[in-house]
Amino acid sequence: MVFFNALGGIIGLLLIVALGYLLYRLGWFPAPCRQLIPRLVTNVALPPFLATTIIARLSRDELGDLLKGAIPPALTMILLFLGAWLFAKLVRVPKTRVGVFCACVSNPNTIFIGIPVNLALFGPDSIPYVLIYYFASTTFFWTVGNYFISRDSPEAKAGIRWENILSPPILGFIVGVVSILCDIPWPRFIFKAAVMIGELTTPLALLFVGVTLAAAGKIRIGRDLLFAATGRLIISPLLFLSVAPFFDLPRFARDVFAIQSSLPVVLQVSILSAYYKADAEFGSEMVAFTTICCAFTTPLAMCLL
Repeated sequence: MVFFNALGGIIGLLLIVALGYLLYRLGWFPAPCRQLIPRLVTNVALPPFLATTIIARLSRDELGDLLKGAIPPALTMILLFLGAWLFAKLVRVPKTRVGVFCACVSNPNTIFIGIPVNLALFGPDSIPYVLIYYFASTTFFWTVGNYFISRDSPEAKAGIRWENILSPPILGFIVGVVSILCDIPWPRFIFKAAVMIGELTTPLALLFVGVTLAAAGKIRIGRDLLFAATGRLIISPLLFLSVAPFFDLPRFARDVFAIQSSLPVVLQVSILSAYYKADAEFGSEMVAFTTICCAFTTPLAMCLL
């Protein structure tokens, strides 16, 4: 029963990916549309999604606990990213996908797959811990991950570009946190509109994965994809379980974090890799391949806890 509950949370997402694939084959997504989707998600849908999610699900008192509880997941992601970067240099991963490769290994899909999977496995009590992991993952991805993916672009310039670090999604995250800390109320009609725009994030991102895969033709299961998938689905949860004993984590929190660390690649890797003109096909292939694989690896991880 545990195995099939986790499986059901993922199959629904794969159906939307399949829809994007089908619509591309039917001629619905010419090149200009494929360029528009990542812009819509990154600049329009994600900022209000992050801001409204934080405001709706967290209180001021919970922010302090959130920061403290985020340390073990954040440490795991940092170690994964550093290990992936060194490994990418060692095996000579192409320059146009080094940042994408490292982001794929270090960043799980903590919300779009994490919430339905954890609800199925642990119930509503898991949601605060899902949000703690989400806080660490979002902060890391939209700063370090975002910057290194932008460096994959042939048009990348030397030095740190603050517009890449202070991206629209991380600004949306900051707005949500500031709104809670300063007790800034949002007018009801603005909040409702922001929620509606934010709800575009998941379907658009999943459709884009399907469209990109259809444009590429098929998932190319090459060396780099297998290395990155192994890091994301196998090494990541094992590393977290090695780090967890050094922190005073409740058993329930440890189990939720372990499942979060075993999830597939975060959807925004495919969006950002296209946005920055990096290796978008590799990013989308990693999202799709690890999402398919986690239909089996995540339930197995749950059975082993």
